[in-house]
Amino acid sequence: MKAEIISVGTELLMGYVVDTNATTIAQELLDIGIGTYYRQIIGDNPERMREAVEIAAERSDLVVLTGGLGPTKDDITKHVVAEIVGDELVEDPEQLKKIVDYFKNRGDDLPDNIYRQALTFKNGLTFLNEVGLACGSAYEVERPGDVPQHFVLLPGPPFEMTHMLKNYVKPYIQSKVQTDGVIESLYMNLYGIGESKVADQLDELIENQTNPTIAVYAKPRQVTIRLTANAADTESARKLNLELAETILEDFSPYFIGYGEEQTIEHFVVERLKKEEATLSVVEGFTSGKVMESLAAVSGVSSVFAGGVIALNEQATSRLFELEDTEYKIGEALAVRLAEQCAEQCGTELGLSVIGDLTANEDKHLASGTAYIGLARKGKATQVKTYPLNERPLAVLRLIAKNEALAFVKDMLG
Repeated sequence: MKAEIISVGTELLMGYVVDTNATTIAQELLDIGIGTYYRQIIGDNPERMREAVEIAAERSDLVVLTGGLGPTKDDITKHVVAEIVGDELVEDPEQLKKIVDYFKNRGDDLPDNIYRQALTFKNGLTFLNEVGLACGSAYEVERPGDVPQHFVLLPGPPFEMTHMLKNYVKPYIQSKVQTDGVIESLYMNLYGIGESKVADQLDELIENQTNPTIAVYAKPRQVTIRLTANAADTESARKLNLELAETILEDFSPYFIGYGEEQTIEHFVVERLKKEEATLSVVEGFTSGKVMESLAAVSGVSSVFAGGVIALNEQATSRLFELEDTEYKIGEALAVRLAEQCAEQCGTELGLSVIGDLTANEDKHLASGTAYIGLARKGKATQVKTYPLNERPLAVLRLIAKNEALAFVKDMLG
């Protein structure tokens, strides 16, 4: 099945908004074995939108549109698609009630154009928007001698779109197009190894793949291997994936940080701290809280992460950690001292410090230097890691140092 995504909105073409919806949709479709062959971005213009949808209808079996379902006159996605498929639009009673109740509860009058958000195909399917006001829609077009064609319309706000896609649209698509068993994907996450090395070691498996199939994706310092199996039932598909995963782990177990589409180094560190019943505190210099921010985003982190300190200059660092004038010199010794004192003052088993000695270039846009990462643990000698930071924007160097600090904790925890 060929899928096509059409993102609607002049703001996308102008560059004021990044099109994250298309990425999410493509990933979710791939998760159920449907590849996206084409992507279009169209402004809020009826003629150009009609042309885009007609082109998609000629070459794609599944056309997913996101955006243009709101209350204003330039929200025309439903109207254009309805005209092309030959159906009329009607108000969905359930979505309409939700809209009316929303404004009543706020004590506001209903704008005349607000009802447009409840419009849906008369002979199609409506997806209730539980977290917004504009409902989604689906329409099936019969094609002589061929499988039906499907049009799916989703709201533009990413949170609304993702909620509707995962909870309603994805199951709908599966029920319509998956007739030969089930498709199940398993995501394996590796950290601290390059994509090219992973692909090279998996070359023979990839070359001879049948079922499951193997795909490799790269993120900063992380590689994800997606295994996708087709089987008669979910349990059989999962078994196929796990059997292949065990084979792959024979070569990559030192880098493995867990399964799951959302798994990250931060999740791994938190999970390992919980497993060891250990606690962590952090003191950061030039990374300005990036390590703590990433850890704090993990659900349930408070049981193992006590918090920490951001100290950006000599005066604050010396005062907070009671350093003598001669003790403040950015380097390995200071990283060790800060890690140990952070753990002591916060009452945690582990203390992590991230500091850096950086020099800005002439125009101040780039910097370079060295990161010093200290990790103290009760009953063990404090470890320190130095990492060279090549000339790059400061924001990039902070991200690199954050990743290296978390990788250091990962390696220490084993």
